[in-house]
Amino acid sequence: MKIKIGLMLGGGGAKGGYQLGVIRALQEANLIDKIDCIAGTSIGAINALLIMSLNDADKISEIWHLAQSSNPIKQKTFRINQDKEGIYSLDILRDVFKKYIDIKKIRNSKIDTFVVAAKIIDTKKIASQIRIGNHEKTVFHINQYEQCFEAVIASASIPMFFGTTYINEDAYVDGGLVDNNPIDTLIEQGCNVILSVPLEHGFNYNAYSNHKVLIVNLTDFNVFSALPIVDAYDIIRFTEDVIEERRNYGYLVTTEIIQKLRQTGILKKGLFGFNESFIKVDKFTYIEAPKETYERVKALQKERRISRREARKRLSIKEKIEQALLRGK
Repeated sequence: MKIKIGLMLGGGGAKGGYQLGVIRALQEANLIDKIDCIAGTSIGAINALLIMSLNDADKISEIWHLAQSSNPIKQKTFRINQDKEGIYSLDILRDVFKKYIDIKKIRNSKIDTFVVAAKIIDTKKIASQIRIGNHEKTVFHINQYEQCFEAVIASASIPMFFGTTYINEDAYVDGGLVDNNPIDTLIEQGCNVILSVPLEHGFNYNAYSNHKVLIVNLTDFNVFSALPIVDAYDIIRFTEDVIEERRNYGYLVTTEIIQKLRQTGILKKGLFGFNESFIKVDKFTYIEAPKETYERVKALQKERRISRREARKRLSIKEKIEQALLRGK
């Protein structure tokens, strides 16, 4: 049985900065070029498009920077004034794709890429965007799909926030409503090695235990909050410092997991030390970061919290001193 490698990029808005670090680590380990198939949802769909068209971590980060500088929230690019189907417009994302993504590279890419969107069954009311049971999972194969940019944008159309994306008169919203971590799509495509990058706390892989597949979880769940309110805020927190922090975590964790794969012989070098490849498995096999990595990430997060607390304390003291000076004391 031939080894077929899939990359799963989960949805999570601004938390997708973590995937940038993963992409860099995979590129440095010469594993990006070994990927046969990608399945992505929401921000994962956007990153999937960038991988298959740019295939370079620096260029992908540059596109993120360009998109961030034109962030529709920062730019106050409102959609609600046009059709009232969402608050902000994603036209800026369309402009970025048209300017920097070569359609020919999408069509000719050796990586089969699939993105998940939620088709709205009944579109009569705006509340239909979030109504339970009113969505149908749709998977677009963007190598072959004529409106590939729109398919990716549909996958990232957060309900109410960005509203619906229309393709051939059908309405779509964020694929996270129907499948935020499309591992099933990769299994259906025959992938028996899956590099998985969910962007949520405690994603459970037990549902795939009846498949003969090697799943490598490249996410340290400590990076993401288990509190729904905090998580919802993190989804829209597209700030440079937070994105950079997540990217660094993604790089650190993935680099150390790759080392573990090599040490355990799951990732083996071929003749004369070249052509590194994954071993075949005959049962469900799950790999995650070493315990030391988890402890290191937890320690880094603790230092960050203390640092921020200390910064606020110092700012408070500074403000009190300035106020005292103004009063002439």
